[in-house]
Amino acid sequence: MQVKKLNVSPRQDDINTNQLRKHGYVPAIYYGGDEKPRKLTASKKELNALIARIGGNALYEIAIENDVKWAILKDVQRDPVTKEIIHVDFLDAADNRKISMSVPLKFEGTDELESKGIILQRQIETINVEGCVNTIPSYISVNVGNLKVGESIRIGDLKIGNDIQVLDPLDKLVAVTISAVT
Repeated sequence: MQVKKLNVSPRQDDINTNQLRKHGYVPAIYYGGDEKPRKLTASKKELNALIARIGGNALYEIAIENDVKWAILKDVQRDPVTKEIIHVDFLDAADNRKISMSVPLKFEGTDELESKGIILQRQIETINVEGCVNTIPSYISVNVGNLKVGESIRIGDLKIGNDIQVLDPLDKLVAVTISAVT
């Protein structure tokens, strides 16, 4: 899991979240550990750049004034129309306890399939796993380049480390191939 630093500021209760968004900030909350939840604000530009560059499954170093915390991005809420980030949840990751989260799948070898006239039908884009924060990957690779027409991949076929546990059924379909020619 990649580590990136994000500067955030404490958020006052009397500040309207819509006003924050208009001024280029995203409301956030930090929770977990022994502390009570803390309301925060993050720069929309900085947050968007980090998520675009490293994805949502990353270990963030959250700088709250003079206090530095380790956290993962647990939830990202987006506007249903504009798809802009409107709120984020950070989960404390300092004590390296077990957490469950959704990890994206990265399909590799799709160009090889297309050159053979084979179409890959993706059934899922993420899988749910549980493990210690530092053992959960940013993504899980799915090599599809050697598949033939009619073959499929299930979660149980994926190469996932022994240090994380898959929470989804192992027989759940990940992808299937079909012929491009009908």
